[in-house]
Amino acid sequence: MGEVFALTDEQQRDFQRYFHAERNQETPPHKRVSDYLELITTDFSYRGETYTASEALQQSAGNCLAIAIVTTALANLADIEVDYELIDSAPIFESHGNHVRRNLHVRSLLVDPTWEPAENFLILKRRGIMVDYFASKYDRFRGNIDESEYFAMYYRNIAADAIEDKEFAKAYWLLRESLEWSPASPDALNMLAIVFDRAGDKTKSEEIYKYGIAHATQQLSLLRNYSIFLKREGRTAEAEEIKAKLAKLDNPNPFDWVDAGHQAFGDGEYYRAVDMFAKSVQLAPYLHEGHFGLAKAYFRLGEMRRAEHALEQAISNATHTMDRDRYELKLAALNDYKGS
Repeated sequence: MGEVFALTDEQQRDFQRYFHAERNQETPPHKRVSDYLELITTDFSYRGETYTASEALQQSAGNCLAIAIVTTALANLADIEVDYELIDSAPIFESHGNHVRRNLHVRSLLVDPTWEPAENFLILKRRGIMVDYFASKYDRFRGNIDESEYFAMYYRNIAADAIEDKEFAKAYWLLRESLEWSPASPDALNMLAIVFDRAGDKTKSEEIYKYGIAHATQQLSLLRNYSIFLKREGRTAEAEEIKAKLAKLDNPNPFDWVDAGHQAFGDGEYYRAVDMFAKSVQLAPYLHEGHFGLAKAYFRLGEMRRAEHALEQAISNATHTMDRDRYELKLAALNDYKGS
């Protein structure tokens, strides 16, 4: 991974000049790194590519993981520790039904070098400065990740680009590398199954789905994609068995059920979408996303009273004015529809 964080001699000199400048010496070192990042990313533009640190600085562009890579590269030069957090925004699904990648990104925490943990306290987060230049009001904290998962995400991101470009051999080796860092990653296994499927090796694709379902840390997305695979192969009865297993799955993350509900809804499986969204609501009734999903599915099923109630719940639980206004407009439209 060294080449990912490597900076050119000129990039290193520019940073070192700023970091060691006399005028900056009273600023804590982790704040100096943060200030320098803010300075050099003034004109930084978002692109989907996951660049290396030197590429991102040369292009003045990249995605959120590229920013995290630049942050790590500079922190390494300053001998500052970095923690990583996994953030989930609104999910993105691949258009052919296979779930290639979700809109997950990493934000970095430049750890304050003077911080020391208090004795006899559970440490959930170290003190420092958060770096996240592409933050969204829809961001949802999913958890802390270690360096291994951070590296695994890098290779998955590059592999996703290769899949989109139909470079399946390249994607295969990148996903193998990702699995070296995170062997039970459901995202990498999902993508690897898709690579073999797209390359025409259905047998190997199915083998990976089965392996992932047996060994991955989370089974939900694998079960979902495997059911899509079976349905597309005309194995309807087997697909229904997998869907039944999916419905019984004990997954404590409400956002995973929201994502599964959106996939089912997109496939026109509205009853199953109701089941998925309902699981999210049961786990986290205070989240508006699950209620809105139920409203959409009930509307498609012609259950207007239930759709109306779900929209009212979405409105009452929406934390942002934009979401609340959107739901109120949809409720007004629903009432007009009912009255017509």
